Amino acid sequence: MLPTNYSKTFVGLCTALLFICASMNSRAEVLELTIQPQSNKVETSVQLTELIGFDLTIKFENAVGLTAQNFTVNAQLIDVNDLSILNRLPDSLLTGIPTAFPVLISVEPDPTKGFSFSGAYEIELYTKSLHYTAGSPLRMFHAHGNGDFEDITTMTGSGSYRVRTNGGQFSDFIIVADLRDINTVIATKVTRLTNYVNAVSNTLTLAASQPLNDAISNIQTAISNGYYQQALQATNALIQLMHADDGSLYPDVWRSTGDLENIRGRILSMANTLRYSLRIR
Repeated sequence: MLPTNYSKTFVGLCTALLFICASMNSRAEVLELTIQPQSNKVETSVQLTELIGFDLTIKFENAVGLTAQNFTVNAQLIDVNDLSILNRLPDSLLTGIPTAFPVLISVEPDPTKGFSFSGAYEIELYTKSLHYTAGSPLRMFHAHGNGDFEDITTMTGSGSYRVRTNGGQFSDFIIVADLRDINTVIATKVTRLTNYVNAVSNTLTLAASQPLNDAISNIQTAISNGYYQQALQATNALIQLMHADDGSLYPDVWRSTGDLENIRGRILSMANTLRYSLRIR
């Protein structure tokens, strides 16, 4: 049975009568960007309807070819009952799209124009369409291509609602009302991080893979024993390990042609969102 406050929040977010059915299937709008190449930053603001708008900022550690000609951000109103999206969420009963903000944001660098970045980008979204309250279940989810949407939130706050995340690859972003138990969320994030590290370890040198696997093992052991504070410390150690590298041990370049694996950026993204969940537990 869901906690009463969560149930009320979910009903308020997902059964409001503002937007229903086919009217939400609009065309994607290409957003006008303000690009600051000297500070590796992209900013945009849009009002999709009278009630739905947002500001978006994307920051990079380092970027090459960051211009309006080869970097596109789209926004689209979506149907909150669209199965092509709902079926890609982690739980059909406990996760859903808030009717006050049924927006799909796509970041689409042109694969022919030579854009690239290193490390992890940071995205911050601010909207007056949603309102932050303590214990809010609103999170930012990301999907690459047509894959499953995954929680990559690293910060939520007021003003009216502000959310921040980071990542090592681009595609689609949505705000999701996530009512899953926090321990389930943490376990899911640990599994995702573990699976990714296992998948890329054989591409790394022993000097890179050994401390990485040790860090993952420390997180797994702490979680399996229910020692969440120790898990938080082990996650912080993993983040520090990634920050200490400059791409020498852990490849950290993503480019629009899609031919490079940004290992450091991907691990940072997964570790940062795990840290967020451990902190709010």
